[in-house]
Amino acid sequence: MVRSTAAEYAYHEIKKRIIEGTLEPLQPVVEEEISARLEISRTPLRAALQRLELEKLVERQGNGRLRISNISVKEVKEIFNVRSKLEEIAVYEATENATEQDLAELAKLAEMIHEALQSKDLDEILKYGSMFHTYIYQLSGNQTVNNFITQLNDHIHRYRRLVPNHKLERTIEEGKEHHQIVRCMANRDAEGAGLAMKQHIENSLQSAIDAIKIYESRKQEAW
Repeated sequence: MVRSTAAEYAYHEIKKRIIEGTLEPLQPVVEEEISARLEISRTPLRAALQRLELEKLVERQGNGRLRISNISVKEVKEIFNVRSKLEEIAVYEATENATEQDLAELAKLAEMIHEALQSKDLDEILKYGSMFHTYIYQLSGNQTVNNFITQLNDHIHRYRRLVPNHKLERTIEEGKEHHQIVRCMANRDAEGAGLAMKQHIENSLQSAIDAIKIYESRKQEAW
């Protein structure tokens, strides 16, 4: 990857570590350590941290020091409820715009998600899941929906990474849900596709809530 600027490089590297959980919720941000690890000076690092603070991935404490933003059931409910409304709009409009070739591509992605779930490959599950939803956003042609979902995606992916192996049976059901969405779209049933997407997001929300509770209980046990 070409470093366009040191600040841009730091921004993407720190964000990646937050989303993947390498930098854990409430972990202090120690500028000396991060600048040494990334081999950059403190000035571009602070510019990167300011961006992450605006995106709510880093938070400033009362004493002025930074830490990785916390996670909570309240926040994940808010994020997924907003996501549900946006994705319902996107899939409704995508159903009206999709060509037969588009539907074939979505069906292919749904099958790739299913295969990744069967092999328990988290990286592949997240990769193809993201491709599936992104394809629908693009098909919708609704740039406003695209912009808002893009802002939410980093937080959504962070919660999805929280407890990777949580409830395998839930992830298998998730694979079936993607196929159901495509079936509705192929039948030009925009309302049915919207309902299928809504159910999919609601089920994902419950899985994320369960994952947070497990994460919190493990943290307490560690103490």
